[in-house]
Amino acid sequence: MTSPKYRYLFLFLLTTVSWGFGFLVVKNLTNRETPVYFILTGRFVLGLATLTVFRKLAKSPKLSAKEALRGAICGTALFAAFATQTWGTTLTTPAKNGMLTGTYVLFVPLFLTALERKIRLRPFVDAAICAVGLFVFFEVYRDTTSFNLGALFSLVSGVFFAIHFLATERLTSRFEPLNSASAQLATVAVWSILFSAAFERDKIDFASIATSRSVAEFLYLGVISTGFAYWSQVLAQSKLEATVISVVACLESIFAVVFSILFGYETISAGIVVGTLIVLVATVRSATVPAADSGENDGEKAQKKTS
Repeated sequence: MTSPKYRYLFLFLLTTVSWGFGFLVVKNLTNRETPVYFILTGRFVLGLATLTVFRKLAKSPKLSAKEALRGAICGTALFAAFATQTWGTTLTTPAKNGMLTGTYVLFVPLFLTALERKIRLRPFVDAAICAVGLFVFFEVYRDTTSFNLGALFSLVSGVFFAIHFLATERLTSRFEPLNSASAQLATVAVWSILFSAAFERDKIDFASIATSRSVAEFLYLGVISTGFAYWSQVLAQSKLEATVISVVACLESIFAVVFSILFGYETISAGIVVGTLIVLVATVRSATVPAADSGENDGEKAQKKTS
């Protein structure tokens, strides 16, 4: 890997750190009873505004009708992923939320196997390894209630993120990346506004949201963890191999665990350490599946989202 590529790799590594810390920021907002869809509204409106600036600087071409339509389809899947992920955050710790969301890398090859009707052993082996890791991580052998509704929401978000990655690869791979990302963020913003207006009109406390702390958290989520993150992902994917991107993206879940422990949301234990390592092994194996094993490079299917 040449020296300039290391710069893009480092940039994308910083992005995974921002995603990992984003789980903690969302948890802080939900702890103060900030409504879920309002969080998504603020995050994606700010993210779209940031990405619009990057599009202007990059002199991206005008968004076509086909780009907008396909971006809307992918964006709807992305909204479902973020909505279930954020609901999961309200009911579990950032570490567990991040770890379960990261299972999208395993669901992608499993879904590809089903879509292409080709039996491949490796995805199922990786999924089994991941399941063992999660079993140890949650220490289910000690307390079956440790896997609660929040964990289930988080796991479902991983499924939706996998659907989003596959839809993005199949529907928008030939379009200008920043245009595609903008269409998707715009779609998530619209869905978030509609859901917030329909279900949260009586739950939004603007006085508490207008505090300096909440404003700073919304700016972080929107500008750094969404707008900047999408820009850096697009830039990194234009310079680095898809398998490299997929493996680095896996670190998002690890950073979520680290920040959760550092800020007191999770207590470090042997189960968390061992379980995290097992899940990381399964994730890296899945993201680096050889092209010969898959017929195509599954790493390309596991393009990263934003968290």
